[in-house]
Amino acid sequence: MSQYLDFASHAVVQKEIEYYTQRFILRPRQLIDLSLPVVLNWQRIRFVKKHSSSVVEAPGIYAFVIQHDGPGLPPHGYVAYIGQTGAARQKRTLRDRFNDYFSEKKRPKRKHIWELLNKWDKCLFFHFAPVDVKRADLAKIEQQLNDAMMPPYSRFDFSADIRKRKRIWEVS
Repeated sequence: MSQYLDFASHAVVQKEIEYYTQRFILRPRQLIDLSLPVVLNWQRIRFVKKHSSSVVEAPGIYAFVIQHDGPGLPPHGYVAYIGQTGAARQKRTLRDRFNDYFSEKKRPKRKHIWELLNKWDKCLFFHFAPVDVKRADLAKIEQQLNDAMMPPYSRFDFSADIRKRKRIWEVS
């Protein structure tokens, strides 16, 4: 008995798969060689407005991670973006930055961030690690993490060499 393929529904599924296709770079050597000046004690929350009070009011490093904690699934996630807040003269906290992203979700100030926040809305987590700015350079830690993980939605906070290589890879 032969089975028939419903081409109309197949086309819909293919469009959905294409929409959610994301290219990630996984470079084990970069991850293994990562050496940060401080230990990052990561916490995570689902990226929803009602969780704002769970984010500390301190400077630090944060990451948006695409993951779904469904029953039967092993722990998993894809780091999509890494940032920092509180470096240099900024007095912004992780909570401030968490809340900023809800405005960006409504208005596309940065198109790639708007896409991240809306495309992955149902399975987006905010990971954050407070860092004492007197003990470490937040911008340098952000760059080191971005260089090691090369998140697809991070654009500028890489070393010059990695930024150039990432741009070449993205257009190929």
